[in-house]
Amino acid sequence: MTWLLVLNSIFFVATLTEYLICMKYITNNYGYKNEWFNVLLSVVFTPFYGCLFIRNFSWDRVKAYFAPERRAVLKYPVFTGVLYTIETVFVFYALNTVTLSYYTILRSGFIIFNIPWFKFLLKKPVTRLYYASCAALVVSHAFATGQYILQYNDSGSGGGSVGTVVQNTVIIFASCFLNSAYNNMIEYAMKLHGDTMSNIDFQVLFQATYFVLAAPWAIIYTVKHTPPVTVGAITMYFFIAFGLQLYMFNKIYILNTPQTIIPANILLSGLDLVRRVIQLTYSFVCFNEPFDAVIGISLVFLGLSGGLLLYQYIRDYRQRVAGHHKMLELPEFDHGYEGGDEKNIKEESV
Repeated sequence: MTWLLVLNSIFFVATLTEYLICMKYITNNYGYKNEWFNVLLSVVFTPFYGCLFIRNFSWDRVKAYFAPERRAVLKYPVFTGVLYTIETVFVFYALNTVTLSYYTILRSGFIIFNIPWFKFLLKKPVTRLYYASCAALVVSHAFATGQYILQYNDSGSGGGSVGTVVQNTVIIFASCFLNSAYNNMIEYAMKLHGDTMSNIDFQVLFQATYFVLAAPWAIIYTVKHTPPVTVGAITMYFFIAFGLQLYMFNKIYILNTPQTIIPANILLSGLDLVRRVIQLTYSFVCFNEPFDAVIGISLVFLGLSGGLLLYQYIRDYRQRVAGHHKMLELPEFDHGYEGGDEKNIKEESV
């Protein structure tokens, strides 16, 4: 249903934005910096996430995955779950040590790391528009990083030395690489073994791997460094935990929605642009993070990068649809198919 897609799109933007803002609120207002507590919040509702798919559970299905001929498929959700765990710790550490605006700008760097995965794993063509988008992103990052090191280093907004700033920047870029790696591996795995492992099964194993790896360390380091307990802080904790889980559910729903006017990848790219605009506006207006002409130039190139990428997605989609319609107009497409079969061909091609 269209209204469900709209609702999930709104929640996708809202939850992805609010949990990051809430984390920075805890850091700024309480001075509490513990990435493992953020990890703990991210796994609180993970068991409930699994309950969403309980109707598809059966022991026969579980046993089938451990059959010798299918056992190799399990390595994909488990390995990507390990990468996701490492990336999550990096992300939450970075959020404790840099401004939200700086984090938002640099985290868009995952599109640069997509290039080798596209070329060598997924065998996707990398267009000139994509390279231009990456080039604009590099310029944006250069301006933001230079300004952050030169002017905001000693202002208490991100660290006390150039070395700390560089370290935090490297950590964010490492998280971008990990994000690109497991996203592309998931896409590759589903294309290769989609007929063997459903998307739901993959997500359950993926989330279970994250829960098993992250929960013990999160509990240990949260007990050692306990968080502040106030009404305001507890409210923030709930929104962080709930937002993290609902965001993932919204993303899965959008990706699995049957073909609509706006394809899923285009819709997600557009929603991500909206999310970044809201996040950056909140950073500068509500958190009073530094803003000047250099940061403004960085944001212009960031917007240019996102705009080029979104334009390419839309253009490629229109070309695929136009090419498909031309194929259907050929004489051989007028014979041998019933009306229902032709409908199926259209749906599968688009």
